[in-house]
Amino acid sequence: MDSVRAHMMGIPQAWESHQLRMNAMRDVLQEQGDRSDCDNVLLIPVAAHFQNTGIPLDCAIDMALSQVDAMNADFAATNVDITEWENLQPGLWPGISNGESCIQFCLATLNHPAGFGLAEGDYAVTLDQTTGDFDGAWSGYLNFFVRSLGGGILGYSPLGGQGNGDGVTVDPAYFGTVSCGGNTVSAPYHLGRTMTHEVGHYMSLDHPWGGGGCASTDGIADTPVTDNPQSGCPSGQSIVNCTEPILWPTYMEYCDDACLFMFSAGQVAQIDAYATANLQGMLTNSATACQEAACLGFNVNVAVSHETCTGDNGSVVANPLGGTGPYAFSLQGGGGAGDGSWTGLDAGDYTVTVEDANECPFLLDVTLVREEANLELVGASNEYCSDASGRIEVVDYEPSVLEYSLDGVTWQPTGVFEGLSGGDYVVEVRNDNGCTGSVALALENVSDLVVQVSSVGVSCDWVDNGQIVVKAYGAAPPVTYLLNDGQTFSVSESSTQTFTMLPTGTYDVQVLDAEGCASEREVELGLDYSLAADNCPCMVYVPNAFTPDRDGRNEAFGFEANCPLTAIHLEVFDRWGRLVFETRDADKKWNGSGMGQVGEGEYYVPTDVYMYRLAYRWGVDGNQGIEPQLETGTVRVIR
Repeated sequence: MDSVRAHMMGIPQAWESHQLRMNAMRDVLQEQGDRSDCDNVLLIPVAAHFQNTGIPLDCAIDMALSQVDAMNADFAATNVDITEWENLQPGLWPGISNGESCIQFCLATLNHPAGFGLAEGDYAVTLDQTTGDFDGAWSGYLNFFVRSLGGGILGYSPLGGQGNGDGVTVDPAYFGTVSCGGNTVSAPYHLGRTMTHEVGHYMSLDHPWGGGGCASTDGIADTPVTDNPQSGCPSGQSIVNCTEPILWPTYMEYCDDACLFMFSAGQVAQIDAYATANLQGMLTNSATACQEAACLGFNVNVAVSHETCTGDNGSVVANPLGGTGPYAFSLQGGGGAGDGSWTGLDAGDYTVTVEDANECPFLLDVTLVREEANLELVGASNEYCSDASGRIEVVDYEPSVLEYSLDGVTWQPTGVFEGLSGGDYVVEVRNDNGCTGSVALALENVSDLVVQVSSVGVSCDWVDNGQIVVKAYGAAPPVTYLLNDGQTFSVSESSTQTFTMLPTGTYDVQVLDAEGCASEREVELGLDYSLAADNCPCMVYVPNAFTPDRDGRNEAFGFEANCPLTAIHLEVFDRWGRLVFETRDADKKWNGSGMGQVGEGEYYVPTDVYMYRLAYRWGVDGNQGIEPQLETGTVRVIR
């Protein structure tokens, strides 16, 4: 979208037309004020044009229908995962409300443009009959141009469409929710929200970060300012990169489809105002292009109660919203026909079907799960010094009878386990209905043994001279000291053990005394250049002559070191103490030129002996030697 906008705004006529449309939208926004629930649906006819995809017609129609269904749910806020927003909003975005758009879409079935071989009742889906991103014959439609894009591009749209044959372009791998005809809808963009995002652009919505940076916005008051897009699936996180938590669930972000599930109220108000002000051609065309108009506004609210641990008590309740009664209900998978309320259900998959008097269908797949047993860990005691005195007690708050196990093989009627050693445990429970649950915990092997561990980092990156010092207090000798599960070990009467000549890395330090008491620590050894001058044979080599005579050999004077250097300052003086070269860049070398003391600019110094002074520290920025180093000497220039 950003690329399309940049291109169009460079065309004076396109820029002027865009400004007129934006002004018309603002006028409608000002007139409508705070919009209440929709009295009239703004119906937009859709046509899908597949271009060189190889996808057969029946599959293309299924893909287009699934895409329209997904957008209708997203724009009307009837998408199943809107509950994610309802759960997260009070804590993460207390001042922001989601919006329910008046806009709905239909895949057109009547009065198609001539020349495309479509009969009355056929869906407005074409194969290889359009090219590019525009076809004026399809003016009055929201056009989906489906073709392979490549380069990691999912789709794009103009910012503010015109309904004159333009539309939204999308790669078939991200179009709709149906995989068929050799085409696979690719996760994580497999829920149809690429098109929800791009159609948002078509209806004038910008990205929340606008032009980028905290000083740029999308012009909508209730979308917090952010300086860049979000990706992946934040899954409940509060992310602040300017001043307010980012509204990452909005369809205008870049997150995975599973983490996009709402438009803000401000975004919806602008969408509806833009369509009202600028897309009347589409809205008018819908009256003769959309056969499903009688079913618009018909929806069903489905409430699910899962099966508890007791069993056989799940329920599904379907409550029609809109449409024309009487309604016919059925529940495939259990319950058959009914009045919209089914009880006594087991965990499993069900399909809710509701049809109104106009034969408008509603279909929804729901899944009931069996809740885990309600358990609580009420007590846990560690063993002392390998005496197998550990204890676990778990209680349940279920009306059904449960049995308990620590290994999944041996089961007992109570949740009390004794005679346990230190280690990781999982208490499992089950009942006759197949209900299960678990509680995980760890018991320790505790004692009076106290261990202190200190370390000395590796002082240069080519000599392994790190140390780990272990001190054991309260230990019964002899004491066993182990490093990395016994790769290095010592058995000693002493309370102190030093492991030396270690490379950088992560080490597991274990101490065991004669009574079986144990302690374990993890130690991270890194590079520590603060000791480089004392403990690491780091050296600097400085040559004593060079020949800047342009023969391609030995042309410049510099230095080499076998350890990293920082805070470098190299100075070169002539025999009269005048500075002829200076640098703080280790990669910059002296080519034998002076610093402009004679005449204008640089000059080349004569053959002679020159003094140098090299100051530096061992190490890298943020991790360098304590003591500064200084090298002095002479270098001969030979021409």
